[in-house]
Amino acid sequence: MEGSARTRPLAQRGGDGLLAEIDRALKGRDIEALSRIYAEDAVIEEMSSRNPPAHPSVTSGRHAIMERLKNDLFHDPVSGWARQLDSTEILDGIETDDGLAFMEVRVYAAGDRVVAQHLARKKNGLIVHDRIAVVWDAE
Repeated sequence: MEGSARTRPLAQRGGDGLLAEIDRALKGRDIEALSRIYAEDAVIEEMSSRNPPAHPSVTSGRHAIMERLKNDLFHDPVSGWARQLDSTEILDGIETDDGLAFMEVRVYAAGDRVVAQHLARKKNGLIVHDRIAVVWDAE
């Protein structure tokens, strides 16, 4: 299925902006580049089976976000063991001057998948608040 320009993988759409930067950073496994899309005082709020809506995981500040990204991308969300990231893809991305929304799909060498749905607010071209719903394959 071809899909519209909005739903095709980012690599097929071209473009610039934060979505393209996120895509490049994820594919290059460049955590520092990924953390630079966040404002110094940015907040990530994550909901998942480990962090339900009543008690989301909250990370504040670019440095703390960078450390969190290092752990989230290269470690199992349940057991914490290190794992090899095989591929990443951004789907269903949309970006405006004030925000962006996208689905991030990660596939690991063992075949398991993690899907993260992001809804983020921007200020001065950087993310200031990123609300994420995360699901992963069961063991």
